[in-house]
Amino acid sequence: MFTFTTHRNFTIRTLTSAGILSLTSLASAAPVDFVASGGSSADLLLTVTAFNSAISLGGGNNGVAGGPHVVGRREVNWDAAGLDAFQSPNAMPDNFFNNNSKRGVNLTAESGRLLVSRRVADGSARFGDIDSSYNTSFQTFSPLRLFGVENGTNVNSTFFVPNAPTQAATINGFGAVFTDVDRTDSTAIEFFTELNGANVLLRRLMVPASSNGGVSFAGTFFGDGERISLVRVISGNIGLGAGVVDSNINDVVAMDDFFYSEPLAVPAPASLAALLPLLTGRRRR
Repeated sequence: MFTFTTHRNFTIRTLTSAGILSLTSLASAAPVDFVASGGSSADLLLTVTAFNSAISLGGGNNGVAGGPHVVGRREVNWDAAGLDAFQSPNAMPDNFFNNNSKRGVNLTAESGRLLVSRRVADGSARFGDIDSSYNTSFQTFSPLRLFGVENGTNVNSTFFVPNAPTQAATINGFGAVFTDVDRTDSTAIEFFTELNGANVLLRRLMVPASSNGGVSFAGTFFGDGERISLVRVISGNIGLGAGVVDSNINDVVAMDDFFYSEPLAVPAPASLAALLPLLTGRRRR
């Protein structure tokens, strides 16, 4: 079933047979939200494809390193072979996808530890090594691994030019896949832009709940020139942990693929010499 709604000068199409699908006219100046949920990865594919098309601006998946590119996107699916040494129960380094597998993103947990699940296809491959109940709570969007926070829920993503890992960058959009979101108020993505040296909250997007053990996707494309300097991903209301069993009250959520536009270098501040003619009203001849 399809329904059509108008909001902030753009049209949202809701596809209820596969959860929720929001598609928006990309000509609109308003941020465009893409959300979907369902029982399996197939229920997200249409939405994820539309989101990736929007943020890529005519480009494609730019993979690892390379560039610089002005269009396209980067993807993190947690399956990089180099993560074998850091899979659960070990912690994943914050800068793995900036320094090791160069995709221009640095990830930090506000509390707890960043974890990627085991690659091996055994009974503990979906964080079952942390708590056995997770074996059946979670599913992957793209095999084989999942991503999560032990004893925490918040992950901050900051961005760098993939072929220049010390050069700060910004993006035009970010989206993520989640598994087993039980509550409509537990999981969200927050988008920040830099203003006067501080990160200012620009938008907060709630992630839709899925069927039990299902998958959800949420992402926003900023097509009117806004540049995102930081993304905070909030996965559930309680972190992964031994004895922490998922319920309608304690919503334990894991993450899968991250998608974001090609990180572009933040322009260097203009020098005083360059600004002086503008400040004094004089032009160079």
